[in-house]
Amino acid sequence: MLFLTLLLAGITVSSVYGGNIALFSGKVPMASIELEYAVGGVPNDVKYDENFLCLMHKGGDPLLTDSTRIVISGEGSGYEGVVPSGTRHYGEVFISYDNLLFEGKKPVYASRNADISDGVWSAGEELILNGDDAINGSMYSTVSVRINEVTNTANHYGLKEDSTVIIKIFDKHTQCIISEFECLVIQAE
Repeated sequence: MLFLTLLLAGITVSSVYGGNIALFSGKVPMASIELEYAVGGVPNDVKYDENFLCLMHKGGDPLLTDSTRIVISGEGSGYEGVVPSGTRHYGEVFISYDNLLFEGKKPVYASRNADISDGVWSAGEELILNGDDAINGSMYSTVSVRINEVTNTANHYGLKEDSTVIIKIFDKHTQCIISEFECLVIQAE
């Protein structure tokens, strides 16, 4: 009777979770991520492509580029519509890098981030994010920007100088935070 109960429980779990059972039993990656620098500003003083965040993987588990998501929030700017014919907004900005893969971003993202070309962000490797990484206003972009609740943006961003932004790094498989920290944005020169 016990065997039959366990067998039925196994069948139920298998039918509910199917091939994704590994996602629910996987461990959360543990990694130490630190900010090397955050420089930027908002237009017209600083262009979007002059906004940079450099993150360094200091140790712990390697992070898979396809299952790592980065969210940045704070004060900044973004365009509603397509740059430069849209409307520039200033205020609360919410930036999401849905993954760290090269696809869905401008080619310069790949050249800046050669360390992760093997599909893994490992200890000793840096990741450089830029306000102009997104494919301009495209649904194919894996970088999305919301400014003051406006979601129809060109997906480019500027971070307000001398303001604090919050950076959160997630493991998409487990939906858990790997790292979270605040940083001060220094004005780009």
